[in-house]
Formats: sequence, C-alpha cells, structure tokens
Amino acid sequence: MTTLLRSATLRGQDVELCFRDGRPDLTLSLFWLRDHDPNEDALHPETQQRLIDTFQIPADIAAQAIAVAEDGRALRVQWLPDGRVSRFETQFLAGLRADPEALPVVRSLWSGESIAAQPPQVGYAELMSEDATLKALLENVERYGFCLVEGVPATPQATCAVAERVAYIRSTIFGGYYDFTANMEHKDTAYTSMAIGPHTDGTYSLDAPGCQMFHCLAADCSGGDNVLIDGFKVAQIMQRQHAGDYDVLSTVEIPGRYLDHARGIQLMARRPLFRHNRSGELLQVSYNNHDRAPFVLPLEQHRRFYRALATFAGLCAESKLHYRRRLLPGSVLLFDNWRLLHAREAYVGYRRLAGAYLNREDVESRLRVLRIRAGEAV
Repeated sequence: MTTLLRSATLRGQDVELCFRDGRPDLTLSLFWLRDHDPNEDALHPETQQRLIDTFQIPADIAAQAIAVAEDGRALRVQWLPDGRVSRFETQFLAGLRADPEALPVVRSLWSGESIAAQPPQVGYAELMSEDATLKALLENVERYGFCLVEGVPATPQATCAVAERVAYIRSTIFGGYYDFTANMEHKDTAYTSMAIGPHTDGTYSLDAPGCQMFHCLAADCSGGDNVLIDGFKVAQIMQRQHAGDYDVLSTVEIPGRYLDHARGIQLMARRPLFRHNRSGELLQVSYNNHDRAPFVLPLEQHRRFYRALATFAGLCAESKLHYRRRLLPGSVLLFDNWRLLHAREAYVGYRRLAGAYLNREDVESRLRVLRIRAGEAV
C-alpha cells in the first residue's frame, strides 16, 4: 500500500512530517535530510552509497522552502543559500518509522500437536521454478521457524540446489555443503549414531548460522527420528511461569566451545541463552549443553544459573512441545537456527544426511527482495 504525506512543517532546524496512514508522525532535522539527499551527486544512483561529504554540511544548514509535492508522494526541500532542490519519496520517509535492520516478522509459536496437524511445506519442482513458492518457503520459516521441501531428489546436487535457491552456502569448519554418516569425520556427536539432545548449532561461533538445512539421502536404519522444538515457545512459557529463571538466562553469557586438536581448531564464543535486541524483543535462543565450555560464576549466581538451566532443559524435554519426524529421502528441512532447537534419536543401521548452513542476513535479504517484487512493503 502506498503511503502519502499529509503535511510537512518546518520548526526551526527540524521538519515535522505527518502521514495519511494514521501511524505516528516523524520529525527529521534539516541536517539529516541534507545528509540523505537523494540527488545523484549526493547518492550514487546504482550502488545507493553516500557520495556527499557529511562533515562539509553546515551545522546550521537552512531551507528556503519545504513542501508536500506530487499529491503527497514526495517531500520537496529547497536549500539556502544556493537554491538546491532535494526530492524525498514519501515511501522512503515513511519507512524510517520502523527499524531499518529488522525484517517485519509475524511469528506463530507452536507446540508439537498444533504443528504436526499441518506442518509447513512446499514442493521441490515449484520451489525451483516459481518465486512465489520460494517466498512461501521463507515466510513459513519466518512464521513457524521451519519449512519442509517435499519431492527433492536424494542427491547432493539437489541439496545444493535447494540451498542456493535461497542464498549462498556458508562455509564453516565442516565445509560448505556437508554430507555425513556415523563416521566421526569431525569431532562432533552428529557424526555418530548416538542420540543428540535438543540444541542449536554454532554456540561456539560469534555469529551462529541463521538457518540450517537437512536433507536425508539414505535411511536404511531404525530409529533416528528428528525432533524440533520452538525455542521461542519455550521462552514464552519461561517468561510467564519462571520469570526469575528467564532473567538469569537472559543475562548470564554462556561460553560455547568446539575443539579439534588434530585439525588445530579451538572455537569459542559466549552469549546469553536468550538474547534480546535493543528494544527488548527476543532475538535468539542459543543452547547446546554438549558444547558448553567450563566457566565460573560467583557461588550464589552459579546456583541460580543451574536452576534456570534445569528449568529450560525440563521444558525442552516435554514431549508436548516436540514435533517429531523421521526424515526420509525426498524431504528437505530448512529451519531457523536462532529459534528452533533440534534433536535426534539414536539409530541403528546406515543413515546418510546432507545439509548446509545459510547466513541469516542473506535469507532475510532474499525475502525482502521477494516482497518488494510482489509489491509489498518491507
């Protein structure tokens, strides 16, 4: 929907903007407007990078006139002393009322029973040929934290094709595209047939992978069911029923560690289990008890931490919060590694799993572009 400008009022060194959509007004300084001048000599028309020297703008820059133009579709500013004119699109100005870094998110928190009734999924053929299906895939991941792609050929080439339809594959200590069996190729429990408890990946990375993808290439085995848990649902329950424990896990920075001495690798990072943005909204769930590094807290805080961690682990163990699914050849699972915890039952036999990591900003970029192409506001 196109947003129109109702009025623009100059108040000293500031411009007060009122829009017709009923949302809050916006006040911008003249200095800010000059710094964001969209003319080609100030903003490169192709790269959209700033060309103007911000620090050559007079601190007391003034305007000769400001006006709402083009029936509300633009703001026109005429500057002193040279009469230069800058035209700002209303859509651009209206968008400043939202956090420019944040992708508008509509989340549906779920329990196992609610999501199992109708798990989000798209078809492989449609995904590879239709942008609308790619958009549906990413919006399912945004809303539910995951989406399945069905009908995928059980080949490494198809795995990579699905990942690269979204974004480029992230390289890590496991490579880019990874393909493994229980062969202990890497020093990680995933490379065994043992059970793996609920966790997120990359707790030892400063920037944990935003999305993860699994593709089963062979499953001549018994057991090995995958389990997904909505970490934001767990957070919601903790905040309502165990507020003190939630606060502890929102403040204590837990170190994660990955060691592989043979390859000369020792990764370390730390962050709270519940990480929030500057507005106080939950941004990331980060938990892997396998990879938690030794660390020491003052004794009373130490006791509170373990109590809080036990509360979290107890909720993650509740079967009613589990979406259980045995991945078989033909199914790809794409999920938000900053939201969902995943686990795996032990298995006996041969199982071959492929997958990839994707950077969060690249996934969000793809969805932004798809929404713009569909004529939606971002």
